[in-house]
Amino acid sequence: MNKIPLELYMWWEDLGESGQDKVNRYLGGLIGLLKIKPIGDIIKALVTFWDPAHNVFHFSDFELTPTLEEIAGYIGSTEAPLRHKYLIAPRVIAAHTFLDFLKISRGSITQICKGNFLKWEEHRCFAFMVVFLGLLVFPRKDGNIDTWIAGVVSTLLTQAKSTLAPTIVSEIFRAITACKARGDFFEGCNLLLQMWMIEHLCHRRQYLNYGSTEKSCIEEFYTRVDGFSMPEGVTKWISCLHSVTANQIEWTFGWLPIDEIIYMPTTGPHLLLMGLRSIHPYAPNRVLRQLGRFQKVSKDEDLSTQVVEIGSNGQFHEATVFQIWSKCQYLTASTQVCDLSKGEVSHGYLAWYQRSVEFGRPTKRPRLQEYVEASHAQWDWLAKENEYRDTISKLEKQVKNLKFENSLQAAADEGEKKEIAKENDALRA
Repeated sequence: MNKIPLELYMWWEDLGESGQDKVNRYLGGLIGLLKIKPIGDIIKALVTFWDPAHNVFHFSDFELTPTLEEIAGYIGSTEAPLRHKYLIAPRVIAAHTFLDFLKISRGSITQICKGNFLKWEEHRCFAFMVVFLGLLVFPRKDGNIDTWIAGVVSTLLTQAKSTLAPTIVSEIFRAITACKARGDFFEGCNLLLQMWMIEHLCHRRQYLNYGSTEKSCIEEFYTRVDGFSMPEGVTKWISCLHSVTANQIEWTFGWLPIDEIIYMPTTGPHLLLMGLRSIHPYAPNRVLRQLGRFQKVSKDEDLSTQVVEIGSNGQFHEATVFQIWSKCQYLTASTQVCDLSKGEVSHGYLAWYQRSVEFGRPTKRPRLQEYVEASHAQWDWLAKENEYRDTISKLEKQVKNLKFENSLQAAADEGEKKEIAKENDALRA
Protein backbone atom coordinates (compact mmCIF):
# COMPACT_ATOMS: atom_id res chain seq x y z
CA MET A 1 0.00 0.00 0.00
CA ASN A 2 1.87 3.04 -1.30
CA LYS A 3 -0.75 5.76 -0.89
CA ILE A 4 -3.72 6.17 1.42
CA PRO A 5 -6.80 6.98 -0.69
CA LEU A 6 -8.15 10.50 -0.28
CA GLU A 7 -11.67 9.06 -0.15
CA LEU A 8 -10.80 7.23 3.06
CA TYR A 9 -9.79 10.51 4.74
CA MET A 10 -13.03 12.12 3.54
CA TRP A 11 -15.11 9.20 4.76
CA TRP A 12 -13.45 9.38 8.18
CA GLU A 13 -14.24 13.08 8.50
CA ASP A 14 -17.79 12.48 7.29
CA LEU A 15 -18.45 10.02 10.14
CA GLY A 16 -18.60 12.91 12.58
CA GLU A 17 -17.62 12.85 16.22
CA SER A 18 -20.09 10.14 17.29
CA GLY A 19 -19.14 7.85 14.40
CA GLN A 20 -15.43 8.37 14.99
CA ASP A 21 -15.82 7.59 18.69
CA LYS A 22 -17.56 4.32 17.82
CA VAL A 23 -14.83 3.29 15.36
CA ASN A 24 -12.09 4.22 17.85
CA ARG A 25 -13.76 2.09 20.48
CA TYR A 26 -13.30 -1.05 18.37
CA LEU A 27 -10.23 -0.32 16.23
CA GLY A 28 -8.34 1.52 18.95
CA GLY A 29 -5.23 3.37 17.88
CA LEU A 30 -5.20 1.86 14.38
CA ILE A 31 -7.03 4.92 13.07
CA GLY A 32 -3.76 6.80 13.60
CA LEU A 33 -2.45 5.00 10.49
CA LEU A 34 -4.29 7.66 8.47
CA LYS A 35 -1.50 10.05 9.54
CA ILE A 36 1.41 7.77 8.60
CA LYS A 37 3.21 8.24 5.30
CA PRO A 38 4.00 4.91 3.58
CA ILE A 39 7.72 4.27 2.94
CA GLY A 40 7.94 1.40 0.48
CA ASP A 41 11.76 1.44 0.40
CA ILE A 42 12.16 0.24 3.97
CA ILE A 43 9.82 -2.71 3.36
CA LYS A 44 11.77 -3.73 0.24
CA ALA A 45 15.00 -3.49 2.22
CA LEU A 46 13.64 -5.54 5.13
CA VAL A 47 12.71 -8.38 2.79
CA THR A 48 16.41 -9.12 2.20
CA PHE A 49 16.93 -9.74 5.93
CA TRP A 50 13.90 -11.96 6.50
CA ASP A 51 14.37 -15.58 7.59
CA PRO A 52 11.13 -17.44 6.74
CA ALA A 53 12.28 -20.61 8.49
CA HIS A 54 12.26 -18.84 11.88
CA ASN A 55 10.02 -15.80 11.21
CA VAL A 56 12.67 -13.28 12.27
CA PHE A 57 14.82 -10.60 10.66
CA HIS A 58 18.52 -11.49 10.74
CA PHE A 59 20.94 -8.56 11.08
CA SER A 60 24.67 -8.39 11.77
CA ASP A 61 24.71 -9.67 15.36
CA PHE A 62 21.07 -9.79 16.41
CA GLU A 63 17.58 -10.67 15.25
CA LEU A 64 14.22 -8.94 15.57
CA THR A 65 10.60 -9.76 14.84
CA PRO A 66 7.31 -7.93 15.43
CA THR A 67 5.97 -9.25 18.75
CA LEU A 68 2.36 -9.57 19.82
CA GLU A 69 2.98 -7.12 22.67
CA GLU A 70 4.43 -4.47 20.35
CA ILE A 71 1.60 -4.71 17.81
CA ALA A 72 -1.00 -4.74 20.61
CA GLY A 73 0.72 -1.63 21.97
CA TYR A 74 0.33 0.18 18.65
CA ILE A 75 -3.34 -0.79 18.57
CA GLY A 76 -3.77 0.42 22.13
CA SER A 77 -5.18 -2.86 23.44
CA THR A 78 -2.96 -3.19 26.51
CA GLU A 79 -5.60 -2.77 29.19
CA ALA A 80 -5.58 -6.54 29.85
CA PRO A 81 -2.91 -9.25 29.42
CA LEU A 82 -2.79 -10.77 25.94
CA ARG A 83 -3.26 -14.27 27.30
CA HIS A 84 -6.77 -13.27 28.40
CA LYS A 85 -7.69 -11.95 24.96
CA TYR A 86 -10.05 -13.68 22.53
CA LEU A 87 -8.46 -14.90 19.30
CA ILE A 88 -10.21 -13.92 16.08
CA ALA A 89 -10.82 -16.86 13.74
CA PRO A 90 -11.44 -15.61 10.17
CA ARG A 91 -14.14 -17.39 8.22
CA VAL A 92 -15.34 -17.39 4.62
CA ILE A 93 -18.06 -14.77 4.21
CA ALA A 94 -20.50 -15.18 1.34
CA ALA A 95 -21.89 -12.13 -0.46
CA HIS A 96 -25.36 -12.46 1.10
CA THR A 97 -23.79 -12.83 4.58
CA PHE A 98 -21.76 -9.67 4.01
CA LEU A 99 -24.97 -7.79 3.20
CA ASP A 100 -26.60 -9.30 6.29
CA PHE A 101 -23.80 -7.84 8.42
CA LEU A 102 -24.74 -4.42 7.03
CA LYS A 103 -28.43 -5.20 7.59
CA ILE A 104 -29.03 -4.59 3.88
CA SER A 105 -31.26 -6.84 1.79
CA ARG A 106 -30.15 -7.56 -1.75
CA GLY A 107 -33.33 -6.00 -3.09
CA SER A 108 -32.73 -2.69 -1.30
CA ILE A 109 -29.27 -1.94 -2.69
CA THR A 110 -30.66 0.06 -5.61
CA GLN A 111 -32.91 2.01 -3.26
CA ILE A 112 -29.89 3.06 -1.19
CA CYS A 113 -28.14 4.20 -4.33
CA LYS A 114 -31.17 6.36 -5.15
CA GLY A 115 -31.00 8.20 -1.86
CA ASN A 116 -32.51 6.09 0.89
CA PHE A 117 -29.62 6.43 3.37
CA LEU A 118 -31.43 5.46 6.58
CA LYS A 119 -29.94 1.97 6.76
CA TRP A 120 -26.59 3.22 5.49
CA GLU A 121 -26.43 5.86 8.24
CA GLU A 122 -27.09 3.16 10.81
CA HIS A 123 -24.36 0.76 9.62
CA ARG A 124 -21.79 2.94 7.87
CA CYS A 125 -19.36 2.68 10.82
CA PHE A 126 -19.30 -1.09 10.28
CA ALA A 127 -18.68 -0.54 6.56
CA PHE A 128 -15.92 2.00 7.27
CA MET A 129 -14.12 -0.44 9.58
CA VAL A 130 -14.25 -3.14 6.90
CA VAL A 131 -12.84 -0.80 4.24
CA PHE A 132 -10.23 0.70 6.58
CA LEU A 133 -8.89 -2.73 7.56
CA GLY A 134 -9.12 -3.95 3.97
CA LEU A 135 -7.03 -1.06 2.62
CA LEU A 136 -4.50 -0.25 5.37
CA VAL A 137 -4.17 -3.37 7.54
CA PHE A 138 -5.04 -6.35 5.32
CA PRO A 139 -4.57 -5.04 1.75
CA ARG A 140 -4.85 -7.23 -1.33
CA LYS A 141 -2.80 -7.01 -4.49
CA ASP A 142 -5.90 -6.69 -6.68
CA GLY A 143 -7.11 -3.73 -4.62
CA ASN A 144 -10.35 -5.44 -3.58
CA ILE A 145 -11.63 -5.71 -0.02
CA ASP A 146 -11.60 -9.23 1.38
CA THR A 147 -15.12 -10.10 2.54
CA TRP A 148 -13.59 -12.20 5.34
CA ILE A 149 -12.85 -8.88 7.06
CA ALA A 150 -16.57 -8.41 7.68
CA GLY A 151 -16.42 -11.44 9.96
CA VAL A 152 -13.38 -9.97 11.74
CA VAL A 153 -15.22 -6.69 12.37
CA SER A 154 -18.28 -8.56 13.55
CA THR A 155 -16.11 -10.38 16.12
CA LEU A 156 -14.61 -7.08 17.30
CA LEU A 157 -18.12 -5.73 17.86
CA THR A 158 -19.47 -8.77 19.68
CA GLN A 159 -16.42 -10.02 21.62
CA ALA A 160 -15.26 -7.36 24.08
CA LYS A 161 -11.92 -9.08 24.76
CA SER A 162 -11.00 -9.81 21.14
CA THR A 163 -7.68 -8.57 19.73
CA LEU A 164 -6.38 -8.01 16.21
CA ALA A 165 -2.71 -8.35 17.21
CA PRO A 166 -2.26 -12.07 16.37
CA THR A 167 -4.06 -11.65 13.04
CA ILE A 168 -1.91 -8.65 12.09
CA VAL A 169 1.36 -10.37 13.05
CA SER A 170 0.39 -13.50 11.12
CA GLU A 171 -0.43 -11.48 8.00
CA ILE A 172 2.86 -9.56 8.26
CA PHE A 173 4.74 -12.87 8.45
CA ARG A 174 2.83 -14.16 5.43
CA ALA A 175 3.40 -10.99 3.39
CA ILE A 176 7.13 -10.69 4.09
CA THR A 177 7.62 -14.41 3.33
CA ALA A 178 5.75 -14.03 0.02
CA CYS A 179 7.92 -11.02 -0.90
CA LYS A 180 11.01 -13.06 0.00
CA ALA A 181 9.83 -15.51 -2.66
CA ARG A 182 9.90 -12.63 -5.17
CA GLY A 183 6.39 -11.41 -4.58
CA ASP A 184 5.80 -7.85 -5.77
CA PHE A 185 3.08 -6.71 -3.35
CA PHE A 186 3.10 -6.64 0.45
CA GLU A 187 -0.28 -8.02 1.53
CA GLY A 188 0.19 -7.06 5.17
CA CYS A 189 0.24 -3.89 7.23
CA ASN A 190 3.37 -2.25 5.84
CA LEU A 191 2.62 0.92 7.83
CA LEU A 192 2.92 -0.87 11.18
CA LEU A 193 6.00 -2.78 10.01
CA GLN A 194 7.83 0.38 8.92
CA MET A 195 6.95 2.17 12.18
CA TRP A 196 8.11 -0.81 14.21
CA MET A 197 11.50 -0.97 12.44
CA ILE A 198 12.14 2.78 12.58
CA GLU A 199 11.41 2.87 16.32
CA HIS A 200 13.89 0.06 16.94
CA LEU A 201 16.49 2.07 15.00
CA CYS A 202 15.93 5.17 17.16
CA HIS A 203 18.45 4.18 19.83
CA ARG A 204 18.73 6.12 23.09
CA ARG A 205 21.60 5.74 25.53
CA GLN A 206 19.23 5.12 28.39
CA TYR A 207 15.81 3.55 28.59
CA LEU A 208 13.17 6.26 28.40
CA ASN A 209 9.80 5.38 29.92
CA TYR A 210 7.07 7.38 28.19
CA GLY A 211 4.30 5.88 30.26
CA SER A 212 1.23 4.32 28.68
CA THR A 213 0.20 5.98 25.41
CA GLU A 214 -3.03 3.94 25.25
CA LYS A 215 -4.79 4.59 21.91
CA SER A 216 -2.60 7.53 20.84
CA CYS A 217 0.56 5.47 20.29
CA ILE A 218 0.49 5.64 16.48
CA GLU A 219 -0.50 9.32 16.45
CA GLU A 220 2.58 10.17 18.57
CA PHE A 221 4.96 8.14 16.37
CA TYR A 222 6.58 11.10 14.58
CA THR A 223 7.19 12.85 17.90
CA ARG A 224 9.04 9.80 19.25
CA VAL A 225 11.27 9.41 16.18
CA ASP A 226 11.93 13.13 15.74
CA GLY A 227 15.59 13.59 14.83
CA PHE A 228 16.02 10.20 13.16
CA SER A 229 17.60 10.60 9.73
CA MET A 230 15.61 8.54 7.23
CA PRO A 231 17.69 6.93 4.47
CA GLU A 232 16.38 7.58 0.96
CA GLY A 233 16.07 4.72 -1.49
CA VAL A 234 16.18 0.96 -1.10
CA THR A 235 19.97 0.76 -1.45
CA LYS A 236 20.60 3.18 1.40
CA TRP A 237 18.08 1.43 3.62
CA ILE A 238 19.80 -1.91 2.97
CA SER A 239 23.18 -0.34 3.75
CA CYS A 240 21.77 1.13 6.97
CA LEU A 241 20.34 -2.20 8.09
CA HIS A 242 23.52 -4.07 7.15
CA SER A 243 25.68 -1.79 9.27
CA VAL A 244 23.49 -1.54 12.38
CA THR A 245 24.65 -3.55 15.41
CA ALA A 246 22.95 -4.70 18.61
CA ASN A 247 24.30 -1.77 20.66
CA GLN A 248 22.61 0.66 18.25
CA ILE A 249 19.11 -0.78 18.69
CA GLU A 250 16.30 0.52 20.87
CA TRP A 251 15.51 -2.85 22.39
CA THR A 252 12.44 -2.14 24.48
CA PHE A 253 10.00 0.60 23.52
CA GLY A 254 9.56 3.11 26.32
CA TRP A 255 5.79 3.24 25.82
CA LEU A 256 5.29 -0.53 25.87
CA PRO A 257 3.82 -2.22 28.99
CA ILE A 258 5.94 -5.32 29.62
CA ASP A 259 4.95 -6.35 33.14
CA GLU A 260 3.59 -9.57 31.64
CA ILE A 261 4.59 -11.08 28.31
CA ILE A 262 3.69 -14.25 26.44
CA TYR A 263 6.54 -16.75 26.53
CA MET A 264 5.61 -20.09 24.98
CA PRO A 265 2.91 -22.77 25.26
CA THR A 266 3.43 -25.81 27.45
CA THR A 267 3.27 -27.96 24.31
CA GLY A 268 6.38 -26.52 22.64
CA PRO A 269 8.44 -23.44 21.77
CA HIS A 270 5.96 -21.72 19.46
CA LEU A 271 2.36 -20.55 19.22
CA LEU A 272 0.19 -20.63 16.11
CA LEU A 273 -1.34 -17.35 14.89
CA MET A 274 -4.37 -17.22 12.60
CA GLY A 275 -4.24 -14.64 9.81
CA LEU A 276 -6.89 -14.01 7.18
CA ARG A 277 -5.35 -16.45 4.72
CA SER A 278 -2.84 -18.53 6.66
CA ILE A 279 -1.63 -19.87 9.98
CA HIS A 280 1.89 -18.89 11.02
CA PRO A 281 4.06 -20.03 13.93
CA TYR A 282 5.29 -17.44 16.40
CA ALA A 283 8.30 -18.05 18.67
CA PRO A 284 8.71 -15.15 21.14
CA ASN A 285 11.48 -16.99 23.01
CA ARG A 286 13.84 -15.98 20.16
CA VAL A 287 13.36 -12.24 20.78
CA LEU A 288 12.80 -11.90 24.54
CA ARG A 289 15.28 -9.02 24.68
CA GLN A 290 12.73 -6.91 22.79
CA LEU A 291 10.42 -7.34 25.76
CA GLY A 292 12.90 -6.52 28.53
CA ARG A 293 13.97 -10.10 29.30
CA PHE A 294 17.30 -11.90 29.34
CA GLN A 295 17.92 -13.52 25.96
CA LYS A 296 19.07 -17.13 26.04
CA VAL A 297 20.00 -19.46 23.20
CA SER A 298 16.68 -20.71 21.81
CA LYS A 299 15.77 -23.98 20.20
CA ASP A 300 16.70 -23.77 16.51
CA GLU A 301 13.53 -25.26 15.01
CA ASP A 302 12.42 -24.92 11.38
CA LEU A 303 9.03 -23.25 11.78
CA SER A 304 8.17 -23.32 8.07
CA THR A 305 6.77 -26.84 8.47
CA GLN A 306 4.01 -25.36 10.64
CA VAL A 307 2.89 -22.77 8.06
CA VAL A 308 -0.49 -23.50 6.46
CA GLU A 309 -2.01 -21.55 3.59
CA ILE A 310 -5.80 -21.49 3.58
CA GLY A 311 -7.54 -21.88 0.23
CA SER A 312 -10.54 -19.77 -0.75
CA ASN A 313 -12.92 -22.50 0.40
CA GLY A 314 -10.76 -23.80 3.23
CA GLN A 315 -11.41 -23.60 6.95
CA PHE A 316 -9.07 -22.96 9.83
CA HIS A 317 -8.28 -25.74 12.24
CA GLU A 318 -9.36 -23.46 15.07
CA ALA A 319 -9.52 -26.06 17.82
CA THR A 320 -5.80 -26.81 17.70
CA VAL A 321 -4.85 -23.13 17.60
CA PHE A 322 -7.12 -22.29 20.55
CA GLN A 323 -5.82 -25.30 22.48
CA ILE A 324 -2.21 -24.17 22.11
CA TRP A 325 -3.10 -20.56 22.95
CA SER A 326 -4.97 -21.59 26.09
CA LYS A 327 -1.83 -23.30 27.41
CA CYS A 328 0.61 -20.46 26.85
CA GLN A 329 3.10 -19.64 29.57
CA TYR A 330 3.92 -16.06 30.49
CA LEU A 331 6.70 -14.14 32.20
CA THR A 332 5.94 -11.69 34.99
CA ALA A 333 7.59 -8.39 35.90
CA SER A 334 10.02 -10.19 38.21
CA THR A 335 11.82 -11.60 35.14
CA GLN A 336 12.71 -8.18 33.69
CA VAL A 337 16.38 -7.22 33.34
CA CYS A 338 17.70 -4.23 35.26
CA ASP A 339 18.73 -2.18 32.22
CA LEU A 340 16.08 -2.33 29.47
CA SER A 341 18.30 -0.45 27.01
CA LYS A 342 21.02 -3.10 26.63
CA GLY A 343 19.21 -6.13 25.25
CA GLU A 344 21.13 -8.51 27.51
CA VAL A 345 22.08 -11.98 26.23
CA SER A 346 23.51 -15.13 27.76
CA HIS A 347 27.09 -16.30 27.42
CA GLY A 348 27.52 -18.10 24.12
CA TYR A 349 24.52 -16.42 22.46
CA LEU A 350 26.57 -14.47 19.92
CA ALA A 351 28.55 -17.55 18.88
CA TRP A 352 25.29 -19.50 18.49
CA TYR A 353 23.74 -16.66 16.51
CA GLN A 354 26.63 -16.42 14.05
CA ARG A 355 26.51 -20.17 13.45
CA SER A 356 22.74 -20.16 12.96
CA VAL A 357 22.91 -17.31 10.44
CA GLU A 358 25.81 -18.84 8.53
CA PHE A 359 24.44 -22.37 8.26
CA GLY A 360 20.75 -22.09 8.92
CA ARG A 361 19.56 -19.17 6.83
CA PRO A 362 17.40 -20.44 3.96
CA THR A 363 18.04 -19.25 0.43
CA LYS A 364 14.45 -19.46 -0.71
CA ARG A 365 10.94 -19.43 0.65
CA PRO A 366 9.96 -22.73 2.28
CA ARG A 367 7.25 -24.72 0.63
CA LEU A 368 3.89 -23.87 2.17
CA GLN A 369 1.11 -26.33 2.64
CA GLU A 370 -2.37 -25.71 1.38
CA TYR A 371 -5.13 -26.63 3.76
CA VAL A 372 -6.91 -29.34 1.84
CA GLU A 373 -8.34 -32.71 2.85
CA ALA A 374 -4.90 -34.30 2.62
CA SER A 375 -3.58 -32.00 5.36
CA HIS A 376 -6.26 -32.95 7.87
CA ALA A 377 -4.13 -35.89 8.96
CA GLN A 378 -1.22 -33.58 9.79
CA TRP A 379 -3.39 -31.33 11.96
CA ASP A 380 -4.96 -34.33 13.66
CA TRP A 381 -1.47 -35.58 14.43
CA LEU A 382 -0.47 -32.13 15.73
CA ALA A 383 -3.43 -32.20 18.12
CA LYS A 384 -2.46 -35.71 19.24
CA GLU A 385 1.18 -34.63 19.59
CA ASN A 386 0.13 -31.80 21.92
CA GLU A 387 -1.88 -34.28 23.97
CA TYR A 388 1.11 -36.65 24.09
CA ARG A 389 3.38 -33.82 25.26
CA ASP A 390 0.92 -32.93 28.01
CA THR A 391 0.76 -36.56 29.07
CA ILE A 392 4.55 -36.89 29.03
CA SER A 393 4.88 -33.71 31.09
CA LYS A 394 2.42 -35.05 33.68
CA LEU A 395 4.17 -38.41 33.78
CA GLU A 396 7.57 -36.75 34.24
CA LYS A 397 6.16 -34.80 37.21
CA GLN A 398 4.71 -37.99 38.66
CA VAL A 399 8.06 -39.80 38.25
CA LYS A 400 9.83 -36.88 39.91
CA ASN A 401 7.40 -36.95 42.82
CA LEU A 402 7.75 -40.72 43.15
CA LYS A 403 11.53 -40.45 43.21
CA PHE A 404 11.27 -37.83 45.91
CA GLU A 405 8.87 -39.97 47.93
CA ASN A 406 11.09 -43.02 47.44
CA SER A 407 14.13 -41.07 48.64
CA LEU A 408 12.22 -40.03 51.76
CA GLN A 409 11.09 -43.60 52.33
CA ALA A 410 14.63 -44.87 51.80
CA ALA A 411 15.93 -42.37 54.34
CA ALA A 412 13.24 -43.43 56.79
CA ASP A 413 14.04 -47.09 56.21
CA GLU A 414 17.73 -46.44 56.74
CA GLY A 415 16.99 -44.66 60.02
CA GLU A 416 14.75 -47.52 61.13
CA LYS A 417 17.50 -50.06 60.35
CA LYS A 418 19.96 -48.10 62.46
CA GLU A 419 17.49 -48.00 65.34
CA ILE A 420 16.95 -51.80 65.16
CA ALA A 421 20.73 -52.37 65.00
CA LYS A 422 21.17 -50.27 68.15
CA GLU A 423 18.45 -52.21 69.94
CA ASN A 424 20.08 -55.52 68.92
CA ASP A 425 23.46 -54.32 70.20
CA ALA A 426 21.83 -53.32 73.46
CA LEU A 427 20.18 -56.74 73.86
CA ARG A 428 23.47 -58.54 73.18
CA ALA A 429 25.17 -56.43 75.79
